[in-house]
Amino acid sequence: MDPNRCRSIEEVVDRMWERWRRLDRARDWRAVFAKTYLRTTEAIGEATARPGVFENPDWVVEIDCEFAWRYFEAFDRFEEGSDCPWPWQVAFQSAKSKRTLAIQDVLLGMNAHINYDLPYSLAATVPPTASGADLEAYRRDNQVLNEVLGSAIDMVQRRVASRYDVMLGAIDAAMCDRDEAFAGSMIRAWRARSWNSFMVLRTSNDPPAVDRLIEESAVDNALLLLEVQRAFPFLHWPNRAYRGLLWRLPKSAARSKM
Repeated sequence: MDPNRCRSIEEVVDRMWERWRRLDRARDWRAVFAKTYLRTTEAIGEATARPGVFENPDWVVEIDCEFAWRYFEAFDRFEEGSDCPWPWQVAFQSAKSKRTLAIQDVLLGMNAHINYDLPYSLAATVPPTASGADLEAYRRDNQVLNEVLGSAIDMVQRRVASRYDVMLGAIDAAMCDRDEAFAGSMIRAWRARSWNSFMVLRTSNDPPAVDRLIEESAVDNALLLLEVQRAFPFLHWPNRAYRGLLWRLPKSAARSKM
């Protein structure tokens, strides 16, 4: 069995926690997205345990495990120097080069995972025979996932800010709830586009052309997210020094306090 394959959200969380802790101890900036993904996965796990949230909680568990596998695979391929999907290559290399703001680390990872990986995770877990009412039920659960993720934004933002960039906390306080509303809208839009990409994948007579479109669209998003460096080049060294200093402050690595 592929060691990156998990069968439960609890197992996914355990793997994510181990990976995040390793990155955090190494002061690797990829820890920022790793922590973000860990916290949102925990939120999904909690939602699947509540009766009535999803019509098909077993499918939500299945796609969550399949989705996480794609992230684990991309990460390991990047580490090995082998064929890593282009959107992930941009996200990982940008963090490794330490030229990103913490919010860029989060968004670059989300872009690669939602806009690139998600259509394929949907294709792998929604039965090919599903149509009509059955397909609509999957779509509704996918929409509920949007709301679960949206409701976790503020908590995730506070956790990431407290460990990696307190400026995120200042921005959060200054904007009241507007930043969460914007992030929630962005997640819904990206996930809706991924659902549409999945439907095109399922019905296309030219899958390679669809693959290219999905990949190129995600890469275009990533390059736009990186434009902050070009617009504000003076942020690079202060940001790098600040994040390096913040990382060296004493912190508990205890899982319950993470």
